[in-house]
Parts: sequence; C-alpha cells; structure tokens
Amino acid sequence: MMQIKKAAVIGGGAMGGSIAHLLSSAGIECFIKDIEQKFIDKALEQSRNIYDKQVKKGKLDPKKADEMQGLLCGSVDYDKKFMGDVDLVIEAVPEIMKIKQGVFTELEKICPGRTILASNTSTLSLSDISAKIKDKSRFVGLHFFNPAHVMKLVEVIYDENTSRETVGTMMEFSQVIGKVPIKVKNGPGFAVNRILIPYMNEAVLALMEGEGTMEKIDDAMADLGMPMGPFSLWDLVGLDVGLHASKTLEEAYPARTPIPELLKHLVDKKMIGQKAGKGFYDYSSGGEIPSKEVERFLDNWKKDNPQSDLAFSPDRLMAVQIREALWILSDGLASAHDIDTGMVYGTNFPTKAAWGPLHYAEDVGWDAVNDLLCSLSCEYGPERFTAPALLGDLLKGESAFDNCTYEVDSDGVAVMTIDNPPMNTLGRKTKEDITRAVLHAVADPRVRVILLTGRGRAFVAGADIEEMKRFKAISEGIELSNRGYRMTNTIEEADKPVIAVINGFCLGGGLELAMSCHMRIASDKARLGLPEITLGLIPGFSGTQRLPRIVGKAKGLEMILSGSHYSAREAFEMGLVNQVVPHDRLMDEARSLARTIASKSRVAVGAAMGAVMSGLEVSFEEGLLIEAENFGRVAVSQDAKEGLDAFLTKRRPEFKDR
Repeated sequence: MMQIKKAAVIGGGAMGGSIAHLLSSAGIECFIKDIEQKFIDKALEQSRNIYDKQVKKGKLDPKKADEMQGLLCGSVDYDKKFMGDVDLVIEAVPEIMKIKQGVFTELEKICPGRTILASNTSTLSLSDISAKIKDKSRFVGLHFFNPAHVMKLVEVIYDENTSRETVGTMMEFSQVIGKVPIKVKNGPGFAVNRILIPYMNEAVLALMEGEGTMEKIDDAMADLGMPMGPFSLWDLVGLDVGLHASKTLEEAYPARTPIPELLKHLVDKKMIGQKAGKGFYDYSSGGEIPSKEVERFLDNWKKDNPQSDLAFSPDRLMAVQIREALWILSDGLASAHDIDTGMVYGTNFPTKAAWGPLHYAEDVGWDAVNDLLCSLSCEYGPERFTAPALLGDLLKGESAFDNCTYEVDSDGVAVMTIDNPPMNTLGRKTKEDITRAVLHAVADPRVRVILLTGRGRAFVAGADIEEMKRFKAISEGIELSNRGYRMTNTIEEADKPVIAVINGFCLGGGLELAMSCHMRIASDKARLGLPEITLGLIPGFSGTQRLPRIVGKAKGLEMILSGSHYSAREAFEMGLVNQVVPHDRLMDEARSLARTIASKSRVAVGAAMGAVMSGLEVSFEEGLLIEAENFGRVAVSQDAKEGLDAFLTKRRPEFKDR
C-alpha cells in the first residue's frame, strides 16, 4: 500500500484545522488551502494551541511540538510544487455540492495521478461529489468526526468506482494516524449518522406524543449507559446540523425517518443548541433548563394531536438503532462489526451494555427483538419499525457477525482478519469462524498465501474468560481445548503458508494461535505471552506443546510458569517471531514477504511445506526420506523445467503451478 508522507487539507475551518493538526501529529507534512488567509491563520493557531497545552501538561517535549507544528503551512493559493508531489488531499469545505465538485475538478488538474482525493463530507453523496472527476478510482470519502484530533472514528466511504487499493490504503492510513476506521459503501447518512439521527428524532417524536418529558427521556437513556440523553446530544451536535442530516435521510427513506415538526420549529426560531445558548434546553443561566419555547410548542401540539397513554421506554429508541443497523447490513453497505464499531467510537455507545446495537440485539435475542419490533409496529405503524428480510435468517439461528473474514489481492495474498471487538478474544464462535475461514482460503484457488491478523489494537488478547467461568465439569474444559485444537491444527496442516501478522496484544490463546501459523511477523509495539498461570490455569490450545518446540524446553517453561509478557524484540531474540518491524510498516512488510512466496511455484511451495512439516514429526533419517520423495516429485514437474530454463537463459520464470 502507498505510504502517506505529504498531504493537503482544503478548508481551514474547525474541521479542516483539526484534521491538519492530526496529520502533523502523525509526522505528515501538511499544506492548508483556504480562500481567506484568516482561516489558515486560525487553523495554524488552533494546532499551536493544542501542542502548547500538551507541552504544559508534560505530555509532549517542546522540541517535538515545534517539529510537528513545523510540518504545517498554508496559503490562499495552491503551492504547485507541494501539490505536484502530494500523496493525499482531504477536502473539508462547506457541505455545498457545487463548491465540493469545483474543488475536486481543480485538484485533478494539479495533483499527480497517484494522489488519493478524499472528501470529509458527512451528508452528501460521494458519487455526486465525484461526478465531474475523470479518474474516480482514486476518489474516496474520509469522514472524520468532530473534533478530528480527538474522536477515534473515521468512516472510509467508497462507491462502485473507488479502487480496492484506494480503500485499503485509506484503511491502513487511518490506523497509522491513530484512528479506528470502518469501511462503508456510499449511501445516505453512511453508517453512524444513518443510525444516530433516526434515534435522536425518535426521542423527539416520543416527546411530542407525550410519553415523557425531555428530562425523563434523557435520564432513561443515560441510565441505560448512553453518555448523555438524546436532547442533550441534539443541543451538543447542533439542531441545524442535525436537521440537514435528517433531510438527507427523509429524502431517501421517508416512511422510516420522518423529521419531527418540533425540530424544524426550533431551527426556524434560531434555537440550534449550545452554540446559540438555546435549543431543546436553555443555557442562558449557565445550567440546562427545559426551553420555554419547547413547552409552548408542545402545548399547542397537544390541541390537535392525540397523546399517548404509554410511559416512555428506552426500548423504543434502541429498537430504532437496531432496525436501521439491520437495514444497513441488509443493504450491504457495511459489515455488522463495522456498524457496531462505528456506533461505539462515533457515538460512545455504552460498551457495558454491548459492543454496539447489533451485539446488543444478539445478546437480548433476535426473538425478543422481533417481538419488540412487532409491538412497536402495532403501536406506531409498520412504516417505522419494519425490519428487513434479513431478520428472518437471524430468527432461524444465524448470526449477524462473521468474526473472521479474508480478502484476496491480485497477487494471491489473502489478508484474513479476526474481528471480535474489543480485543478479539477467542470465544467459541470466533474459533469456529477462524477455522472456517482458513478452510475456505485453503480451498480457494485464488489464494496462494494467507496473512492472519487482528482488527484493532490486538492480534488476539486471549480466550473468552466468561466462557470458562461457566465450566462445571472436567469434560467442558476438555471440549474447549479440543475446539481450540481444531482451529490451531487446521492452520498448521494447511498446505498454503499461513503467516501471523501480530499487530498488538498476542496473549494466551492468541499466542497459541500465532504459534500454529507457519511464520510470525510482529509489530514493534506487540506484546506476547502466556499469562494463564496468573489465573490459576495453564495454556489449553496447544501452548504447552508448541512453545517448547519453538523456544526450547527451559525457556518455554519459564514463559509458561512466570506468565510474563514479552516485547516483540524479546520474542524475536528467543526465536518466537521471524521479524519485528515498525508498527506503521507492519502490513507492508508482511505483504512483501507474502508476495515473494506467492510468486513461487505452488508445486514447489507445497512440497517444501510438506517436507518440513511432516519431517518434524519423525526421526531425522525418516525426514530425509520424506524430503527425497518431495524433491523427486517436484524435480520432474513442468515448473521445475521452467525454473531451470529461466535461470540458464537469464529471464524471470513463469510458473504454471504444475
């Protein structure tokens, strides 16, 4: 993937300035372009102030702060020399289609063909913005959340024209700059706003129907674990901003996402939230007091609209989140994990309740969710609470989640990702999904090499402790180990190379999983170990057998009996990992190795793996017989003839895998 070393931000407003600061903090040289110098100056001042605060708190060295601030520059005119060598341009101008289209038309003329062009739009269609661009393959959405240097989430938005390489580069780039990216196909509201805005609007509808006061509704959702109630959130986000997003959704899904009249009324009255001093609440006295204007509106509304005799229940708002998440999943716009991760990092969905609305629904049970939606449909009409046909599959016992998936590139390298947030623990389903994914990849004719890694900051942080806490019989522990062995043995016995790409915590069952892979590459930030002994347990997924065979009996026992964690460098020195590479280069280095292997003859690669893996299980003399048999088989292959001829004629061989 292309490395981003030079970037430009178009628009020096609050969001553009925040993005520019973020890029400089990641060591990326950044040029800020705006139509007025005052906005550029303000963006530079904003960045300087953030660095100064970090220095004052002792979190940043003054010299380092100066170096990072020095990466920023700006002008009302494009710096042609800088733009002629820029890797990434992020547009952060006002949400006006004509302005955005004009920006990208100009950028395409002055940027190199390799430059990735990204929009930070939060509401406009990516396809419409890029309509006038000739090379749409390099155009992508990078939706940062405000403030960009604080909020962890980035929605990487793509459409049918965006190349896989562009999306992959932006996903990895987002991780390099410290963000949590989710991949979303272009659609109204993308993922987070498509769920959040209807949830917030449903609270307004409940208020208008008399189910509860603003304070009661806010308190009920806060008691559920939400960081704040929906009306406080409206005032924080800004009612004008929310109304703009609501219009986009209502236009696309009018029956499901109606805009409450109260929201329109308050925006008409210029009561747009905290920034105006008034919104749903009045902040003029320094506190948060229900707005008199809201009370007046509700008094008038009640005269012509019947009021509900039901008391407000948080289930009504949670059902909206689940409903819309299911529609996004059904429409194929994002994976279940990305939807939930977006809600956790984009809205602070309470992880004590569940990792997002779809995990919440699975924990509650799809039967209960279906009953709730049916009940709400009867009460408020089927238009707002009808779920997609996908719910029928979930009611039959299927899961919304796939905890291990892979994608294959044109070189035959499959990147297989374990995704069980937040730490990729090896629960029963995750082990089964890993086993299934490996078997599929081994059978997939496109795949030549498999890179196995973890999503987020962990490769795998261990087994599922909650699962083990439920054990009541010895047989349950034995069965857990056997399920682990099925996973690790499937990997070790694969006839295609499986390389563990250890991106973070690799502990307990995670290290046992990594040791079953044929090779291991670790980030310099990775931590490895078998800490089971500290819990009164021992490794149960083959760790007591594989570790001593890799590092030796004495060192293996030391690691197991101490339960210590080890740095990637220490793991390398004891032979536990093959390579240690800088964290921001991890996937590039892993892909480089995988592509080198993938370029070789499958016949020879399979024979070499068979000789090594089978030979380790027998005596040296028997191993030699295995080697000889494999050597004889490949020596008469067409690929061997091609390889020898290419060597003698000084050309690159073209293997046919036969």
